[in-house]
Amino acid sequence: MRSLIVVPLCLMAACSGGEEKKAEVVADTMRAGQWETTVDVASFRSTDKATPALKAAAGDKSTILACIEEGDAKKPKPELFAGEGYECDYKSSYIRKGRINASLECKRDALKGQIMMTVQGKYSADSFEATVDTLSYLPGEGDFEMSSKITGRRTGDTCTAEGEGGAGNAAAGNKAG
Repeated sequence: MRSLIVVPLCLMAACSGGEEKKAEVVADTMRAGQWETTVDVASFRSTDKATPALKAAAGDKSTILACIEEGDAKKPKPELFAGEGYECDYKSSYIRKGRINASLECKRDALKGQIMMTVQGKYSADSFEATVDTLSYLPGEGDFEMSSKITGRRTGDTCTAEGEGGAGNAAAGNKAG
């Protein structure tokens, strides 16, 4: 009777090729250091049929350098996810176990009103990718809706002067009008 039980177990091991599948390692936090973030605008439109207060278009791309300081590894400065030209605060955030789920309230020079962003994505210790959906609430005309794909990669242990404080060294794109 024992040999009947052992044979099916051996067959199961042979069927799977005898290889063990390795579990994907999920980082608890994003690593401190210098990060390069690229924002790709996927869609952009007016929500009030007026000329949008922000000049942007699908296909616009910008790159910034950002710094995650040692004490901020569990909750990086929100500008890491917002992109160039935004000053933001977290309204809610879950950034752990490889997942990014956050809502941001942002401001931008030359725009009066609120700009709300939701960030959904995933990360490893040295990279991340997310979708950022943006909606403006401006007092006058010019409200807009934008969806962007954002990717980031850790480029070093030490932050450069341009990357300290959350953002800097922008390459292109998204200018307030």
